[in-house]
Amino acid sequence: MLGEWNKRNEARVGMVMKPPAATRDAMQERFKLQRAALADFGLFAFRCEDIDRLLHRATELVSKALEVPFVKVLEHLPDRGEMLIRSGVNWQPGVVGHETFGDDKDSPGGFALSSDQPVVSPDLDKEDRFKTPEVLKRHGVKSMVNVVIVGEGPAYGVLEVDAQEPRDFTEDDVAFLRTYANLLAAAIERHRTHEELRRSAREQGILARELGHRVRNLLSLVRALASRTSAKGRTAEEFRDAFVNRLQALSTAESLVFESNQEQTDPMTIATEVLAPHRQDDPGTIIIDGMPVGLTGRQARMFGLALHELATNAAKHGALSVPKGTVYLSWRLEEADGEQTRVIMTWREVDGPEITPPERKGFGTRLLEDVVARELNGEAKLNYEVHGLHYNLCFSVDRS
Repeated sequence: MLGEWNKRNEARVGMVMKPPAATRDAMQERFKLQRAALADFGLFAFRCEDIDRLLHRATELVSKALEVPFVKVLEHLPDRGEMLIRSGVNWQPGVVGHETFGDDKDSPGGFALSSDQPVVSPDLDKEDRFKTPEVLKRHGVKSMVNVVIVGEGPAYGVLEVDAQEPRDFTEDDVAFLRTYANLLAAAIERHRTHEELRRSAREQGILARELGHRVRNLLSLVRALASRTSAKGRTAEEFRDAFVNRLQALSTAESLVFESNQEQTDPMTIATEVLAPHRQDDPGTIIIDGMPVGLTGRQARMFGLALHELATNAAKHGALSVPKGTVYLSWRLEEADGEQTRVIMTWREVDGPEITPPERKGFGTRLLEDVVARELNGEAKLNYEVHGLHYNLCFSVDRS
């Protein structure tokens, strides 16, 4: 009797705890959408090479899978203390790519980032852990979930879903978002790795082409150095020693440009060594003036390449090819937005032979105007003045 009574009660309890059929169907449909979203995004992320398309597709699929109107990816910008709405769906114009929140605990994304845990807010009217940003209020957001996008390195940011009504997001919803954020983090890291490999390959290609260019110009440069090494009042041995010293300086400059791997290098060090072969007899031939600033290894190589190319051209065709020619090299610093400083470099040749713009762009011109500027994320311009070349280069460096 007791066993029969227990069986009846277990069955009754099971009937009470089992969700209605409509609810079960809705849950199964949501699970189906979530599985499809993960599968679709995984395939898309594997093929996609554009970070903006990647993030936009991620928000589209999450919106569909959780049936929420607003989804966004917040990119953490630690140097600015902000989180930028990098991507999202259904937001008003001017929000994505422009709106920012603080990365402290006063904002939902900042709170999630600092806690390193999913943050669920079923009713923002009752939320007291952080403040609701005005942009969310304008969109009628009443509930949200924030999960951190983090892989092996520092967190990229936060994935946030926003609903326009109070909503009890389930543990399964949060688990789906965490899995999705992990997949998104892996996709972002893959993109970053590929981008760095592409940049490295591009830089190596530039260096290889520059090496070929340097080899073709080497004999001309050696002849130019020989012609500027005065024999007047010197014995043969003295002339030889002066010329060999110049060749040694040229070798040092070549090594500095192609092999510089220092983390931070001052441009004065680069300029002094790269231009040494042309200044040995008379430092006043090239007058150098610039403020101290730290350049990364990549920036130092590009800066050195530009100076090397300018000096070579000047020795062959410009101000350094005649006795009275002079070069003025200078750079100054200009404050920019955020934590950035702009380096503004000027190379100005005077009292040189008459020059005219080339009929076509050779590698040297492309290097100075296009390649160096692109690799430094800056701007460059060559001006062919009648009695001397002018070159301007601007790029940004970190203040730290």
